[in-house]
Order: sequence, then structure tokens, then C-alpha cells
Amino acid sequence: MRQFSPAFDAHLKSGATSLCNCWLLTLRNEQQLGFTDHDQQIAFDGHVFEPKAGFQPSAMTDKRNEAVDTAEVLGFVDDERLTEQMLRAGLLANAQVDWWWVNWRKPEERHLMRRDYIGEIKQVDNRFEAELRSHHAKLNQKRGRIYQRHCDAQFGDGRCGIDANSASFSGTVTVTAIAEDGTITVTGLEARAEGWASKGTMHWQSGAYKNDRVSIAQHARTSGEDVLTLSHIKPELIEVGDMARVIIGCDKQFSTCRDKFNNSANFQGFPHIPGDDFVLRYPRPGDDLSGGVLFK
Repeated sequence: MRQFSPAFDAHLKSGATSLCNCWLLTLRNEQQLGFTDHDQQIAFDGHVFEPKAGFQPSAMTDKRNEAVDTAEVLGFVDDERLTEQMLRAGLLANAQVDWWWVNWRKPEERHLMRRDYIGEIKQVDNRFEAELRSHHAKLNQKRGRIYQRHCDAQFGDGRCGIDANSASFSGTVTVTAIAEDGTITVTGLEARAEGWASKGTMHWQSGAYKNDRVSIAQHARTSGEDVLTLSHIKPELIEVGDMARVIIGCDKQFSTCRDKFNNSANFQGFPHIPGDDFVLRYPRPGDDLSGGVLFK
């Protein structure tokens, strides 16, 4: 059972309520957008909730087991903060949605109904439907470690141990061109070898993707210019002049960790784990069957 504050509970029991819904979207790049189905602007907790986007909630389900609660919210892309390009670029994917019931006459009387995450988004013309998934959805995500040959650490994190922000492993780039195929041309990598940033990370410092991180699939050099192919991102919101911090690429191989970074002691994989063909092997003359160390 929900526990409302005394003031909000008294308002609900008054018989004449003045309630509205308010949503606060927190995008992956930490940008926050407030919307309400009321016809006037509402503000609380330092956030302003605008009525212009025409949000409308659907029926929602609450389950009493480990199943994922779901709901939907409908809206129209008629707010300069929420554009069709943002939807296509995926900036709303996995965004956090805080959903309040608010007494619009006294916004201090409110209750946080749900905290969800945006799943599937459907768009038809100038209208969109966003599926809201409860925090139970995170129970379906991988937790813990997987025994595999490749390293499962993020380059530069505490388990890796390397300072990814040092001048040796990172650099600032500026976008100079965006091609039709989605690749971007940047300056700032002239002193690096071709392929230096392949499988690396780009941390945006300005532009629509500010504070967001994206993987770099390939770093090529064409006619003296550095061209980056980005993974899981659409270039529609990237503009010439946007800046980002680029971190060197790591392919998660043990040989790369040992030879390129001299960091084999911190390798977070199992490079010598037997493969699927191990069960098909049989003893052969000359095999070392002493039970000693096989790899040094």
C-alpha cells in the first residue's frame, strides 16, 4: 500500500482534488526535461515541468512478483527540447522517468508514483509512444562476471588500473565534418597512429550528446584526415565544432594488454580457458601429462 504524506493524503480525501501528472526525464547525457499534462507550468525541486509536449499516460500494471511492471506514455513532439531528431538519435533510450501525482494548486503536495526506464519507442508522424519499464527490468541484466577469454574490465576503470585520461591514452578532438554514411571527421588525432582510437571510447564534452559516451568502431585516416565510425549512435545531432574526449582503443585481448599497455597483471579475463574443442582432444605422444604449469 502506498504511503502518502499527511497533506497529500488529506487532499485526496477532500473529495475535490486538483491533481495532474508530472514527468521528469533524465537522459543518458544527464540532461533533464520536465513535462506535465496540466495546462500551466509547474515547478518544484528546482525543476520546471512544461505543458507543451502534451503527455498523456496509459493504464499501468503493478505486479506483486519479479515480473516487469509496464506502462506507456504518449506525447507529441512539439517542444524544442524534445525533437524528432532526438528520438531518432536514441537519446531517450533507457532514460529514467520519474512520475509524480501533483496538486497543481500546491505543488508541495505531491507523491512520486513510479520510477521507470524508457524501453521501446514507437513514432508515427509527430506522435510517439514510449514504453515504461519498472526497475524490475534490471533484474534481467547481466550481473557479476563471465568466464571468458576476453577482458571484461572497462579500459581505465579501477580493475584495469590504467589512467585512461592521461595524455598517453586520451586526447581532445573537434568535429570538422559529418559524412552521409554517418562517419565524422575530427582534428586532434594527428599525432596518433591510424587505428589508435579503434574500439575506443568518445566522451562528448559539448553539443547535443554532451556527457554521453559512445564506442568508436573504427579509426581510419583518409587523405591525412582522421575519420571515426561510431557505434550505436546516429550522427543527426552531431554538429561541426562539437568537442569530445577520445580514449585509446583496447580490443580486450591478453596479448594487447601485455604488449601494448604492459598491464598483463591486471588483465580481467581468462586467456587460457579451454575452448569447446577441448573435450574432443585425447592424449598424444609427447604431451606433457605431469600436471604442471602449461602457460607461463
